[in-house]
This record gives sequence, structure tokens and C-alpha cells, in this order.
Amino acid sequence: MIEQVVAATHLIATPATLSVMLLGIVLGVFFGIMPGIGGLTALALLLPFIYDMNPATGLCFLVATHAAVDAGGVVTSIMLGIPGSPANAAVIEDGFALRREGRGLYAVGAALTASVAGGLFSAALLVVLLPVLQTVVLSFGSPEIFLIVLTGLTYVAVLGRGSTLKAFVAVALGVFLSSIGYQRITGEPRLWFGVEYLLDGVRLIPLVLGLFAVPEILNLFASKKRIDDTDNRRESIFQMWAGAREVFKRPLLLVKSSVIGMVVGIIPGVGGETAPFLAYASAKKSSNERIVGVIAPESSNNAKEGGALVPTLALGIPGSAGMAILMSGFLILGINPGPKFINQHMDIALGLVFTLAITNVVSALVVIPLAAYVAKIIRIQAVILAPALSALVIFGTYASSHNPYDVAALFACGLLGIGMQRFSFSRPILILSFILAPIIETYLHISIQAYGLGMFARPIFLVLLVVLVLSGIGLKKK
Repeated sequence: MIEQVVAATHLIATPATLSVMLLGIVLGVFFGIMPGIGGLTALALLLPFIYDMNPATGLCFLVATHAAVDAGGVVTSIMLGIPGSPANAAVIEDGFALRREGRGLYAVGAALTASVAGGLFSAALLVVLLPVLQTVVLSFGSPEIFLIVLTGLTYVAVLGRGSTLKAFVAVALGVFLSSIGYQRITGEPRLWFGVEYLLDGVRLIPLVLGLFAVPEILNLFASKKRIDDTDNRRESIFQMWAGAREVFKRPLLLVKSSVIGMVVGIIPGVGGETAPFLAYASAKKSSNERIVGVIAPESSNNAKEGGALVPTLALGIPGSAGMAILMSGFLILGINPGPKFINQHMDIALGLVFTLAITNVVSALVVIPLAAYVAKIIRIQAVILAPALSALVIFGTYASSHNPYDVAALFACGLLGIGMQRFSFSRPILILSFILAPIIETYLHISIQAYGLGMFARPIFLVLLVVLVLSGIGLKKK
């Protein structure tokens, strides 16, 4: 194993690979700060540029770009209340609230530190476990995935700070919106109301930006004040260090959230946006501190990328949508991920893990001065900033799929977001249920077709059920 680690180090420690890795980090941070564009668009735009690259160099370039996106998204999510990507939406409720209290850079410092720590944690585990994780991935069938995701949805009520009834109304809205369009298994259209655009379902980018960005921008237009309406306290970059210290005061939270990110990332088909919300729900079950709602999703956010590499490399099954595009990069470069890949190309696999680790650290260093700069920008008069943010959100929505109807969907979802904000319904709960409901439906259908009632008698299913019930009881006692 030591020889393979040395080989992987030599593979990425070349001037060409390190140069394109740094370029990928800068581009990733840029795409992350731009609301709605996100990692998928970044990877899709950069795929044509890897054709003439060495395979290891090209893959490191794509992985670095993809991993750096979430670090950039932290800034806009916390400082402006606008998610840089759907995965960053989980940090908004508590992160943006801290910014309104005059502690935005404090929240950014905690988020970046948790992000780096979670990424390094998952990278370290992958180096040790990558040779044996293939067997673990294969042991999870559709019943086990169904149970894990269903448990996540049942925890969703803890995201609500107010009425439990309102929390479940938000769940119902998310499930309803996720049911629009073609059913994943049967292909039957449903709830599309004769609108052809809805046959493909409600898009995640317009929904997230509509729920979170549109209400905040409208508030800016209405206020005619500075966006920084706390108490005119000047935020110092040194507050970021105070936020970073909060992460190290909560090692158990960091480890638990990182493990959630890795596990969710490893499970194929669950999706990269799920992990931060599950980690947030788990953390808020045991603590109402706002800083906990910042640390948990961001440590999970980066840990999930390491987990998603496992099925992508070991099975040839993308662990997330971003990894699906990364697989296109593999094919472009003439490499076929799958069961034989780990044995034949362990150096490349470990090289990608090292790339994730390096990207986590360097992207945080790149984001630190940007966060301080954004802290100054938000003191601009709302009458100037609001139109600029509006243009940015509309551009990001359109750029996500180049479909003008997405912009109309953005405003429709914006009306929903305004109503939910006005009547104190939880928008993060809606997003989580929107993401999880199709996964639950799909894996329940597959499980019933494949196992019938026998799905409940599978040994791994029973073990997971006991673990999840016991953890739920433990959280309830807290």
C-alpha cells in the first residue's frame, strides 16, 4: 500500500498536474460563487479542454474544479442568503441568520474549517479503506438504500424551528413538487397539467434559487437600506478564526457529519445534495445552536465527494450527478472505471483522493479574502445591489440548462418562497423532501419488485433498522 501511495504522489506532483489543479480550484470557486451555476455546469463546460491532457492530469483538473465549487458557494450562501449550489442551501438557515446578527465572517470561518476538516477526514479514510470498500458498496441493495433515505425524511421535522404541523406541510409540498413529471420507473407522466415543460419535472436550480434568492432580493428592493442591517458593526476577517475554533470544540459533531457525508456519497443514486441536509437534520436534533447548523452540513458537504468516488471508481456507477459527468471525462481520456479499475489503476484512484484533500485546503485559502470582500460589498445600498443580484440569479438559472422556461419557473418558485417566508414555513424542509421523495419511491418500487416482503428480512436491512431505531431513540432523549 505504501508503494501505491508513493506512486500516486509522484503521479500528481508534476508541474503540469499541479498547475491545472490550481486553475481548476480557481474556476471552481468562481462557479461556486455564481448562484445557480454550480459544479455540474462547471464540469460540463470544462470537459472539452481535457482531450489532449494526460489522463491523471485531466481527471485531477475536473475533480479539483468540482470539489472547489462548494467552497465558493459558502460565501454567497452565508453572506447573501443565496445558495451558490443546491448543496449549499442547507447552510443558509443558520448561516444567513448569523450574518444578520453581524457574525457573517464568523459563520464563514466555521463553514470553511468544517469543509476542510470533513474533506480531509474522508480522504484519510479512503486511503485506508479504498481497497476493501468495493465489497461494502456491493452489500447495499435497494431495500437498505430505501431504509436509510426514508429515515432521513422522517427526521425532516427537526429542521423546523416552529410548528411541527408547518414542518409536515413543507414536507408535503416537497413531495408534491417532486411528483410532477415522468415517473422514474414506469415513465408515466403525472401532475403535468398539460404543460410540456413540466414533463421533465421541477428543476432543482430554479426551485432552490426561487425559494431562497428571490425573497431576499425582494426584501432588499423593499427595504431601500443597506443589506447589512445588523447594527453597523464592522466585521473583521479575524472573526473567521473565531468561527474556525468552534469547529475544533465539537470533534464528535465533525466526525458524525463527515461519516454521514461519506455514507451518503458511497450509496449510488442518492445524490450529492442529500448529505448536507441529512447531516443538518441529525445535528439539529441534538442542539439548537446556529453554529451547529453551519458546521454539520459543510463538513458533510466535502466528505460526500470522497464517498462518491468509491462507487464511481470501484463499480463504474456514479455516486452523484457530478461523478456522472466525471465518468464522461474518464471515457474521453480512454479509462474505464469499474470492478477492475482499483486493481489496475490504484495510483490514479489514490491520486484523485489526494486531489480532493489538496483542493479542500487550497480552495478555503482562496475563499478567505473573497469572503472579506463580500462583507464589504454587502454594505452597498440595496438600491444598487439588488438589481445586480437579480441579474446574477437570472443568469445563473438560465446558464444551468439554457432553457428560458427555467427563468419563468424561477419566478414561480420565488412566489412560493415569499409565501413560505411570510408565514414561517421552512424552506430547507421543502428542499430536503423534494430531493429525498423520488429516491424513496424509486428504491421502494425496485425492492418490492425484486424481493417482495422478503426485503424486510434481509440481514443487512435488519441490522440497519436496529441501528437507526436506536440512534433515533438516543437523539430523542437528548
